[in-house]
Amino acid sequence: MKGLRNVKRKVIIADDNRYVNDAVRDVFVEHNFTVVQTFDGIQTIESFAKTKPDIVFLDYRMPAKDGLDVLREIKSRDPDVPVVVITGEGSEDVAVKAMKAGADDYITKPFAVSTVIGLAEKLIKEHDLRLENIRLKEKVDAYKDYLAAITETIGEAVITTDSSGKIRFMNTMAKELLGAEKEWKGMHINDLVCVAKRDVFNDIQEAFADGKTRFEREYILGSDDGSSLYVLITASLHRREEYAGDVFIVIRDLTDIEDMRRQMVNAEKMAALGKVVEGVAHEIRNSLTSLGGFSRRLERMLEPGSHQKLYVDLIIEDVRRLEAMIRDIESYVNYTKIHKPRFIAIDIAKVINDALSRTFSSRRFEGIETRLMLPEKEVLIKADPYYLVEAFWNIFINACEAMPSGGTLEIGVKRNTSSITVDVKDTGHGIPKDDISDVFNPFYTTKASGAGLGLTKVYMIIEEHGGDITIDSKVGRGTRVRVHLPLKDE
Repeated sequence: MKGLRNVKRKVIIADDNRYVNDAVRDVFVEHNFTVVQTFDGIQTIESFAKTKPDIVFLDYRMPAKDGLDVLREIKSRDPDVPVVVITGEGSEDVAVKAMKAGADDYITKPFAVSTVIGLAEKLIKEHDLRLENIRLKEKVDAYKDYLAAITETIGEAVITTDSSGKIRFMNTMAKELLGAEKEWKGMHINDLVCVAKRDVFNDIQEAFADGKTRFEREYILGSDDGSSLYVLITASLHRREEYAGDVFIVIRDLTDIEDMRRQMVNAEKMAALGKVVEGVAHEIRNSLTSLGGFSRRLERMLEPGSHQKLYVDLIIEDVRRLEAMIRDIESYVNYTKIHKPRFIAIDIAKVINDALSRTFSSRRFEGIETRLMLPEKEVLIKADPYYLVEAFWNIFINACEAMPSGGTLEIGVKRNTSSITVDVKDTGHGIPKDDISDVFNPFYTTKASGAGLGLTKVYMIIEEHGGDITIDSKVGRGTRVRVHLPLKDE
């Protein structure tokens, strides 16, 4: 801020005594002030509106309009401008009234004219400092709003804690990601960021104790509902002295990235497995061709009902089972290698109905009751009808085979905001908890026949359609397969 003597200030001298008015004017002119002289109350108010002075010296007794009324009028127009009231000797009660009306100071007649300069410079400086503080506060507030807007829009959880780990601030994303309750302020960060057998805040403090200025580590956070959340936690220390020891923490949700990483690993695993399986299937088929051909020749040479005939029949049956398995494997390999899905808009109801028709095309599952709950209106998804029908057909077949003595197959479709949910429930024997994580793995099966590739192919088809599939089952109570698929617009 520039010195007062280098800036030409403006002052109004309002006094009906011309001698006093001129004397004060001369002193201010000598000190580089622009002086406006007024001699009654109305003239003072008009001049104030026109000139917008830096300070006003106002006589208590003025013609046309009383000095206190003029003071109130000036303060109503600009509450910040300094006003000094000039009173007569022994008029302390008037000075008190003036201060209550908004005066910044007062001087009593008679006074040394030179003293008004010191008083004016003091009041103007205080006024300038007050305005500067207001300006800086507004700037700080605007910057705080700016930073708050950034923390609310970056899409990542932002948390600040004190040196002991107690939370000072959380943005909206942090509250949503961590499920923070309303009274989160003052909670310890470890109460929200829960990691089995790990103290996250202690990890951060240990890193800083080793001289590091930045901490970064991936964690798997647990939740009350048993789900997991993959996150990247980054932390740094506040550098400002008044926040010494406080920690700035950013939590990035890596769940989608982790899912993509897992999908890539699965895809690579499936591709490698496909090559191995293709070679093994080829060699087995060659051996099965010889084994089946010679077994059938032996069958024709043996007497019906003989023990030798029985043994050969068992061999032929196993050959047929192995040939069916090889066909399944080759079908799976061909799918992974050469299939080219063609996506179109199709009603999910048509996909479900086509898969059901294929499932119950024979009398194999006559003892099973079907309950179908489809939306009344058309629900379009973007899909390859051939492959998606095959996926649901496999799901329905597995459900029906889990109910060899009959039961109920229930299929429900629910429309969500941007996706659909298809629930397939059966009342079959269920799947042991330890086996559920393996059901989508290649060659996993509990059946007496088959290669165990049906659900593996289902998993690949659903993922290829941008969806996901989960299984929930209880032994003796049945199984629910849940499929999520995006709507066409998404």
